[in-house]
Amino acid sequence: MNKICFNMIILIVTGILFSGCQKDVNDWDVDPSHARLFRSLNFETTRIGATDVEIGYTQTVSADKYIFEFSKDSLEFNEIVRTVEILADTLTPFAPSTIPARVAYRTIFEGLDGTSPYSVRMKGVDTETGHESEYVELFFYTAAEQLFSSVDIAVNSLTMYWPADEEVTRLVVIDTLSNEPGKSITLTESHKSNGSIKVSGLKPGTLYLVAIFKEDVQRGLMFIRTSGLEGGEIIPVSPGDNIPGLVETAVSAGKTDIILMFAGGQTYNLGGISLPAGVMNVSVTGELDSNGEKPQLDISSFKLGDPTFGRVIFENVDLKAISGASFLITQDANDSETESYSFINCKVEGFGNGVVRVNNKATVGKIDFNNCFVHKNGGWGVVNVGGSTAVVDSISFRNSTLTDLATQLMDVRVAVGKIIVQNCTFYNQNAAMTQLLRFDTNRLPLELVAANNIIAGTNSGAKLNATSYNHGDFALPVSFAGSYRTNEFEIERDSRGFADITLFNGSAADLFVDPDAGDFRIKPGNGFGGRGTAGDPRWFE
Repeated sequence: MNKICFNMIILIVTGILFSGCQKDVNDWDVDPSHARLFRSLNFETTRIGATDVEIGYTQTVSADKYIFEFSKDSLEFNEIVRTVEILADTLTPFAPSTIPARVAYRTIFEGLDGTSPYSVRMKGVDTETGHESEYVELFFYTAAEQLFSSVDIAVNSLTMYWPADEEVTRLVVIDTLSNEPGKSITLTESHKSNGSIKVSGLKPGTLYLVAIFKEDVQRGLMFIRTSGLEGGEIIPVSPGDNIPGLVETAVSAGKTDIILMFAGGQTYNLGGISLPAGVMNVSVTGELDSNGEKPQLDISSFKLGDPTFGRVIFENVDLKAISGASFLITQDANDSETESYSFINCKVEGFGNGVVRVNNKATVGKIDFNNCFVHKNGGWGVVNVGGSTAVVDSISFRNSTLTDLATQLMDVRVAVGKIIVQNCTFYNQNAAMTQLLRFDTNRLPLELVAANNIIAGTNSGAKLNATSYNHGDFALPVSFAGSYRTNEFEIERDSRGFADITLFNGSAADLFVDPDAGDFRIKPGNGFGGRGTAGDPRWFE
């Protein structure tokens, strides 16, 4: 017993002595040069635009200020071009967290140059203690900026538009088919304040690259083709001129590619136009006046002089049918051939039966409507291809607005290679279509694209089908994916309806700003899901 007590006393005394000798191993002085905050755990770009970037980052614990520094090199930061300080108490968490180091923020930085390299670094600062975190850094490349908002296209000039008072210094214009160096134009204060410049002395029918710069930084670029025909003979036309006689004179001089140039703001009573033999390609083109008005051509028909023809182009003109006009163009001679019929930035109005008719054993490469307004054209279809022996490679309606069509958009009785109806706005209020597309089921097109359209209006109270047949019974896929229709007209039968279309729960008046006045911009706040993707892009905002 005494031995046990003795051992316990020895253990207690030893423990006291040991604890008296023990040091606090974590109690050392801190080198002030190493006192810092922990840096952000995450630092990344979440969206890169042309002139802005969104950066996501996590909280630097104890920092009450964040400093961002930008340079235009690759993570070298030799020259800081921009510094931004953000107070922590002004930030709203993008992703809150109970763990302070995982609280996430996102900040947008604007005013960057497009198509440019940037490095950015960030540190957190505790302004009370002066402690800072180490930098986190990243590199990114801004997207190409598109400063150009629109362009007026003419035979020998281009007028470029961009937002007024932007930082720009010069314009570069390059003929893409020429080996000659591009033309650099210094922008004046007037150009900058107006946000526009007219570039003259260009060649017709030629593809140009036009770019706008702030010093060496590109801020916009477009590829644009001047109107008319490359190498074509330009014939200015005045009201009352004898057009066949003017063309005959040019043909006699060996000119086969003809550009008929009409002055903007003028009305021309043309009646029926018949071109003389010897013309290979023709362009009927308009020059805009100072108010941006196109010429109006009152016309009943346009006929070619030879059975074999190249391109027929109507561009920047308003084609208004004379009373009693049936089709603008009729190609029905056996063994006749035409490379293409193109309508570009035209208004086409009032033809009793339709605009283009191809019939019998006739061949056409392409029929194309692009950036057009088509209004009140007759019940045979804007395009009508009849018989069983005609050959047409493609028919397309793109980026166009079509109003008050009768019966159908097209009536096609042959197996066309490809038909496109894309990004068009249809508004039928005072006329009734039976179907949008009428096809012969024995000769269906080989391919149909019908995406991103808007179909609206009451259709004058009549029911409307997409096709003239039960398209589910045939191999040709019919889909209106990405398209929308209003709820004010009925589908005559589901088997002929607009497959994959989205119903907008409202009328045309709910959807558009003022459809009866021809304003098809989308009303704000109406919940339309196709904003910026469906319909004629000229109405996008």
